[in-house]
Amino acid sequence: MTTGRILRLTADNMEEAIDTAVSVFLRGGIVALPTDTLYGISTLLPFSDRLYALKQRPFEKPLGIFLPSPTSMKLVSKQTISDELANCLLPGPVTLMFERLPNLPDEFNPGVVNVACRVPDCAIVSRICRKLGQPLAQTSANVSGSPLNPTSIDHFKNLHSNIDLILDNGQIVSSGEGSTIVDLTVESCFRIVRSGCAESETIKKLKSFGLTEIQ
Repeated sequence: MTTGRILRLTADNMEEAIDTAVSVFLRGGIVALPTDTLYGISTLLPFSDRLYALKQRPFEKPLGIFLPSPTSMKLVSKQTISDELANCLLPGPVTLMFERLPNLPDEFNPGVVNVACRVPDCAIVSRICRKLGQPLAQTSANVSGSPLNPTSIDHFKNLHSNIDLILDNGQIVSSGEGSTIVDLTVESCFRIVRSGCAESETIKKLKSFGLTEIQ
């Protein structure tokens, strides 16, 4: 068990925060960080089991993945949509699910054929991923099954002692819901897996590009 270090984000210390987070990740640590919806917890893909242990999360519930940009989805998945649509949907509060590529490490969601790609509209996440040069395993910063969605670091105080670094950006102004999750594994079709905070807008964009909704 480690004592989590809390670093309050400011305009002046952003580079320090990014460098510190990268250093923690490269040691196999866990970082809590803000997104455009909720606070999340992340680690490098080979250390994904640490997130399951921290959250008391069943292994039947796969983790998502943070990426630096919409165009990087094709590096980890069989992208079925155009880059134009990808850039229309992301960055933003949407998670796009595709079939995973075999280059992802076996330790990340073993036995799961798909990967849920997330590019938050939150610069620090993208900048950390770019500096690392690799994606991050991610999930929300709360115990699995908790009714409270973390929009403040105070909402997951019970996890602080087992998190190596907490990047505090204050209260996240959002609906308090997670991202909208869309299954895009079937070409030209989509299925809403989780309504989340951006369902109607996301459906509108997908249909405007000619995709058909399936149940």
